[in-house]
Parts: sequence; structure tokens; C-alpha cells
Amino acid sequence: MKRAAGFILLAALAAWGAGPAFSKAGPAAVRLAAFIPRTAGPWVSGPDRVYDFQTIFQYLDGAGEVYRSYNMKLVVSRRFQKDGRADIVADLFDMGSSEDAFGVFTHDVDGEDAGIGQGSSYQAGVLAFWKGRYFASVTAEKETPESKAAVLEIGRRIAAAIPKNGPTPRLLAVLPPEGLDGRHVRYLHDWSTLNYHFYVADRDILGLEGTASVVLAPYGTAGGTSFLLIVSYPSEERAVRAFESFSKAYMPEAKKPAVVRNAGKKWTASARAGAIVIVVFNADSDEFAMNQLAAVQELIEAGTKK
Repeated sequence: MKRAAGFILLAALAAWGAGPAFSKAGPAAVRLAAFIPRTAGPWVSGPDRVYDFQTIFQYLDGAGEVYRSYNMKLVVSRRFQKDGRADIVADLFDMGSSEDAFGVFTHDVDGEDAGIGQGSSYQAGVLAFWKGRYFASVTAEKETPESKAAVLEIGRRIAAAIPKNGPTPRLLAVLPPEGLDGRHVRYLHDWSTLNYHFYVADRDILGLEGTASVVLAPYGTAGGTSFLLIVSYPSEERAVRAFESFSKAYMPEAKKPAVVRNAGKKWTASARAGAIVIVVFNADSDEFAMNQLAAVQELIEAGTKK
């Protein structure tokens, strides 16, 4: 499932007319709407539509679950129109925290960096970016040179109106830098989103329960791409249960240290450090996998001493 910058928004364009009018929105929506410009070149905007955690499916149908998995609070949607030109829709989400704004942005980072906000992506008429606790997507129904310029203008004006940047998830600090594909690091909370990016199992064997903080990071190696998964749980007790569940379901034949070779001749290794579970998938060798685990554990230990 793509986030708003993909087919989610394209489907939403057709359903845009439904939903509560801006005039019925509360002060939080008024503040959010103030970040979006009213005009862009020859395009002028119509009435806003406002959706929250409960009503997001009226706008995005099943795709709203992506935003719900990142704890979205509110979205204001504004359509820009001009006779003879493609419509443009700007959606601005209040995600409640900068960590979750970053997370929903990482759900789909295909496209070119547009240099907007704290991270951005532009592809085929769709701009997505995040800044502070906000995630924005601006979509042209049809991409033309003129509509692209307008989409980018709207995005820049929204980003400029948002007063402050926000911190990225703390787990990013324990990613070993060597070989890291930083553009495609994902941050998430639930197992279905994890499976979308890297299939682990048909059930929540890691006990994420939508409340864990998860980083999935790809690393380029001579033999392809390995994946480093780091999960921070609300308590060490949760982490112990999750590590035992994962080990039993995914690598039951593993001894200590917990490293196994799969049928595709790739290696999986896992470890636990307090309330954090670490897993390396698709490693070229057991040595690489164990070195990745050790590198993360060192960074975790260094962080606790600060």
C-alpha cells in the first residue's frame, strides 16, 4: 500500500467532495488550514474538507489505515481549480509528533528530492514532504510543466508557514553508518506496515501491537541488500516476550549466538539489548550479520552513557 504520494491520493481525488466542510471544523483544523495557501498562480481554492482519526476512511477508504497506524490526528484537504487546467489537491496532516510525520513520509520515498521541508519526494505530479509534526502531500490530477511548478510552489509555501522543524526518531542514532541506504530507511509501528516493506510473517510474531517503535534499514552489500530491523518496546518485559516469540517462529533451529542460514543461503541473526530487539535479515555471511548486531549494541550502549 502506497501512502498519499502514490495511488492513495489519486483515488482520493475522485472522492474529495465527501466529508465535513471546513466551516464545521474546530480550532485545531483552523490552525492547520492556515499553513496552506489559498492561491497558486492561476489556481484558486474551494472549501476545505477536514478528517480525523475516525473519519479518514471517508476520504481515503482502506488506505486511511496507513495514517492511522502512525497516529494521525487531523487532515485538512484543499482543492485548487482553474478552468482548462488540471486540479491540484493539497493535504496537510497533523500527525501528532515529528517522529510519526517522518514515519509516514518514509512509507513511500520513491521520486526525486525536491528540497522541501525536512525531507521530500516528487514524482509524476505528486509531492510529499514532512516538517515538524506535519506531513503534506500535494497532487496534480495531470502533470504538466505548469502544474508541476504550482505543486512545488504550494509545497514550499506550506513548509515555510510551518514554524519549526522537529526531531527524527531516536532509533536512527543506532543505525551503523557503513553501507546504509539512508534514503530508504523506514520508521513504523505495526506488523502489516513492516510486511509491506519486508515480509516477515503472516502474523505479529514480533509483538509490535502498533505501539512499538520500529526502524527498518537497508544495507548495500556485495551480494545484494541486507536489512537491519531495530524494535524498541515500551518495556523490557515486552521485548523479552517478543524476542522469544520471534526466535521460536522465525529461527527455531538457532543456537547461541542466534544466527541461522536460510534456504536461500542468506543469514539471519538476532539479539536483545534491554527493551530493544535487533534482527539482521538477508546477510551475505554469518560474520556480517553478527558484526551488524555488535555495531548496533555498541551504539545503544554509547547512547545510554550520554
